[in-house]
Amino acid sequence: MVIESLLGPLRAPGTPPVHQVGIVVASCNDAVERYSAMFGYREWRRDTFGPDDVERMTLRGVDAGYSMRLAFAGTAPELELIEPAGGNSLYSEWLAERGEGLHHLAVIVSSLDESIAALEQAGFANVQSGHGFKPAGTGGYAYFDTTAALGFILECVEI
Repeated sequence: MVIESLLGPLRAPGTPPVHQVGIVVASCNDAVERYSAMFGYREWRRDTFGPDDVERMTLRGVDAGYSMRLAFAGTAPELELIEPAGGNSLYSEWLAERGEGLHHLAVIVSSLDESIAALEQAGFANVQSGHGFKPAGTGGYAYFDTTAALGFILECVEI
């Protein structure tokens, strides 16, 4: 029996089923040491991300301004450590309610707008998003509440 994947038609061609594993942490610096010791990652890419980097950010459909410190390692899937760094966000809520740990799996999609429509139609609320990565103002991301179905959040990213 073949089951059609909800995400299959939305994924960007040539991308893996899971692009990224996102983990919320209290401190990226401390977490990088722990995750390196456990999994052997040697190289980390670091960034800070916030309102200066995205034209429009939302939390539950309302404009929001949040920021985060990030550390990335590996590929296919990429590991992303996320430290909330300001403003109310899904990350700060997750950390306060659940503590450190798995937050989301991410997929690369061809169209963020089509993905939002398809996932909302399937019953998954868009709980946090960002549209227009600077400087070009293109791409974006959206997080969907899939915790009841999967135990974690699903993120769609349009590069």
